[in-house]
Amino acid sequence: MRRALVALLLLAAGAGEARADGATVVTLSSGSGMSLGRAGEGVGRRRSPAFIELDVGLSLFDDASIEWTPSILVELEGRVSVAAVPSVKKIAWLKPWLALYAGGGVPFFFAPFTMIGVEGAVGGIVRVGRRFGVVLEIRVDVFFAGSDLEDGQALAKLDLALGIRFDL
Repeated sequence: MRRALVALLLLAAGAGEARADGATVVTLSSGSGMSLGRAGEGVGRRRSPAFIELDVGLSLFDDASIEWTPSILVELEGRVSVAAVPSVKKIAWLKPWLALYAGGGVPFFFAPFTMIGVEGAVGGIVRVGRRFGVVLEIRVDVFFAGSDLEDGQALAKLDLALGIRFDL
């Protein structure tokens, strides 16, 4: 297994460069953080459930710095739950091997409960090779509607995610 991983990394290695227009990327990330919500008369704080997320970044127009990113997120702790997260990112390549980005999206949990909100994120991409990179992202989510929230309640989350990114 270890040799197969090393071989995969060597195949992906190469001179770092920004991706071409019209390229597609796949990112697999995992993370957790902190959740804030109403608890009785005050505000309760707890660790957010650990999650994994798979997204596909699409450059649909001539500007490869705009990435349309539909994703599926699965929370792994407590009640296992699934969300779709359509989002968009603006990516700025500072060096051929380093990029920063900011983006926003609309996370929608649909199983086993419903919850909808808005998301803002900032992150960085470090290229390890021509088609492979490491991603670090900080995101803030605010959920304001759904079967998992009482009327007039909201849930805020601050999460950190670490992932790998493959150019296809």
